[in-house]
Amino acid sequence: MEKATATLILEEMPPYIDKDGLWKKVITELFEPFVLFFAPDLYPKLDWYKEPDSLEQEFHRVFPVKKGTKYTDKLMKVHLKNGEERWMLIHIEVQGYEDNDFAMRMFQYFYRIFDKYHKKIYAIALFADEHPYYKPDTYAYQFHGTELNYKYNTYKILDQDEQKLLLSDNPFAYAVLAGLYMLKSRDNASERYQFKRRLFELLLKGKKIKDREYVDSLLYFIDYLLEVPSGMKEELQEEVKPMMEEEASHMAGTGFPNSPTFKPIFDEFKEEAKKENSKEIALEMLREEFKAKDIVKVTGLTEQELEDIKTKL
Repeated sequence: MEKATATLILEEMPPYIDKDGLWKKVITELFEPFVLFFAPDLYPKLDWYKEPDSLEQEFHRVFPVKKGTKYTDKLMKVHLKNGEERWMLIHIEVQGYEDNDFAMRMFQYFYRIFDKYHKKIYAIALFADEHPYYKPDTYAYQFHGTELNYKYNTYKILDQDEQKLLLSDNPFAYAVLAGLYMLKSRDNASERYQFKRRLFELLLKGKKIKDREYVDSLLYFIDYLLEVPSGMKEELQEEVKPMMEEEASHMAGTGFPNSPTFKPIFDEFKEEAKKENSKEIALEMLREEFKAKDIVKVTGLTEQELEDIKTKL
């Protein structure tokens, strides 16, 4: 099947995808590698045997937003190895425009959380927009001798080196790669298709990521973030299906992500497995000399399928 071209695409693009929600979801599910990726000096000080707490409701009580306004932000409670609690503010802004109030808002997050909890805070802003020079990292205030400078950590996806990310052993590098590829293929769906297929292949056939849950979370994230037009979906499924077959053989009933590319393929695998199981049952019933009509009723096989099994027997 010939690949769909970028000219097909604009009118066929899917409805709006909640990219903010996707980032929040993948950060929550890959929180430990997220911290290791962005704060390697902080990571070894934390006690990872104690589950971090995601305090979304706490955060929004501390910092309510106007109706209709949505930010991708997280407040996580973590523990140090000495047993002391620490608060970690992780604020991620996924936007396609410059926000002149962003640095002030980061400062507002800081002082309101600090005022409520009196805990130390690690703050980071992840910029996933396409503006090269937009990366505010400081809020400065001056008024007649009163001065304030609040500086926070920042990470700009657009500035990242693709090859370094590909060489990384950290699972979150794949999320950053997906963000980078989204920016690179913003106006070219054919290129986005190739990026998406490449990431799927790295995750499904690669051996770098051992944790199955991390792989599933990343596949879900990439599938929605790098959305392709409907005309390309079937072709992508045909390319991905052979990569999934080996994985599907040892999934032990857990399943692939419930996302556009994977759900139809995995449903097909489950149906095939169900059919094979029915054939095994039918074979045993034939050996026990059950009547054909009873076997068909129990297994759901057709009469022709049962005849084929008899022939092999």
